[in-house]
Amino acid sequence: MTKAINLRNKEAINKISSRPGYYKWWVCKNELDFLLEVFEISFNEVKDFLEVKDNLFCVYVGIAAKGSLRQRLNWHVNDPHTSSRVEKGTLSTLRQTIASIVAHNQYDKNATDLFINSMFVEWFYIDSPIGTESTKTELHNIESKLMSEYLRILNIQDNHHPFSNTIKRKLKTLRKESKQTIA
Repeated sequence: MTKAINLRNKEAINKISSRPGYYKWWVCKNELDFLLEVFEISFNEVKDFLEVKDNLFCVYVGIAAKGSLRQRLNWHVNDPHTSSRVEKGTLSTLRQTIASIVAHNQYDKNATDLFINSMFVEWFYIDSPIGTESTKTELHNIESKLMSEYLRILNIQDNHHPFSNTIKRKLKTLRKESKQTIA
């Protein structure tokens, strides 16, 4: 696990293999409390549903099946986050969600980067070729299992945890509103 800000260094990002795999994004309690406040949920309501490791809380999981983990994590951390990318919808869903929560404005690269810098990321490789149906299936199954085990408060798609419905509705509303905010 590494602090996301470390992946802004080209040498660090290049140390990540160009293999497929899956990843988890973690936050400290302060950042978790901030996120939960946006959703109007108390920590006590969700504490038993969260994955915890080294006093960090996992808030998002994702997969890299069509491309490598290096490409995927680089996209999340180092995306240029331009107005054009917001308008075309080519920001990662993680960046869209974070921008919507922290700035209520998907065009706000600085606020998004600041929050990402405070996060931690962990990744895991699988031994399959990038882009094959078997790789996509294997990673989708892993992601589904990860999503069913714990509440991932920043995941929308395929998040079927019983507590996620309220959070997903709020996230969808925030993302729609924040994309309409002028840069």
